[in-house]
Amino acid sequence: MFLQVNDLKVAFSTEDGVLNAVDGLSFSLERGRTLAIVGESGSGKTATILAIMGLHDGNTRVGGSILLDGEELVGASAGNLRRLRGERMAMIFQDPLTAMHPYHRIGAQITEAYRAHHKSGAAQARKRALELLDRVGLSDPARCFESYPHQLSGGMRQRAMIAMALVCSPDLLIADEPTTALDVTIQAQILELLGDLQKEFNSATILVTHDLGVVADLADDVVVLYGGKAAETGSVRDIFYRTGHPYTHGLLGSIPRIDQPRHRLDAIPGAPPSLSNMPTGCRFNPRCRFTAAVPDDRCLLSVPSLVSVEAGHFVSCHLGGDLQAAAARVSAQSAEGDRA
Repeated sequence: MFLQVNDLKVAFSTEDGVLNAVDGLSFSLERGRTLAIVGESGSGKTATILAIMGLHDGNTRVGGSILLDGEELVGASAGNLRRLRGERMAMIFQDPLTAMHPYHRIGAQITEAYRAHHKSGAAQARKRALELLDRVGLSDPARCFESYPHQLSGGMRQRAMIAMALVCSPDLLIADEPTTALDVTIQAQILELLGDLQKEFNSATILVTHDLGVVADLADDVVVLYGGKAAETGSVRDIFYRTGHPYTHGLLGSIPRIDQPRHRLDAIPGAPPSLSNMPTGCRFNPRCRFTAAVPDDRCLLSVPSLVSVEAGHFVSCHLGGDLQAAAARVSAQSAEGDRA
């Protein structure tokens, strides 16, 4: 396995105490496959990928294990992490305008990344940068090379950011909301580009997103995060067609369906939990419509384990992944209450 994350914990030290942003997360990823990490804001998505990249500051405690092709990243020296970033792993940030330096030209920033990991002259680095700018679909690579970030459109900046991430041909590519703030046409182009580039470079890709349409289009496997824990993990088909967790069910129910013109959007009630005041028991229980189907108040008192419901499909829920039976029990209880 190329990337193995085991029992990852990320905690922030604040004035209000220690906040556990990621609490015991495990997953793995092979080369040539795409893993999507989904969840609402505050679920721990960004904290997870920053831990992999080694980009957390001194106020953050990272525990557990992150193995990149057998090399441990948790506790690695700053120098070793700098070597790995760019050379073995790279990240496409959510907003290129803030991720790129506003005072330096696009070409200078790409060639700097290349020369940091290769013994090459300026001419070779420029040639490599122009090749990548052309490969990501920029129609005039030479002009983009000489431009400042603010002189490019949002879609062009995102393509330039992808070129910068790929300039050293990394084995692991992390894309953090790569289509945020782009119009629908540009979004489709960027997603198609990412898919093509992954096949070309045979990279392992982590896609962080809240857009389940993007997940269905690009991902092979999915981790659904809630309150810093994995609610459900599995293949795309598992998540979309054999949904086992009420939270995943809620996420899928809150997106429009073009095959059902009168489809009613079913929003998840309430808000994600606060890191400083997590609910007891299952972290999703205050928002869960299936709690009544579980006897003995287990949802309120006991934290569910992530258990296998079928090969490669894991669910952290006291219902054991059987939402259909749970819905029937809730419906029967509701009807019995109405008769009473």
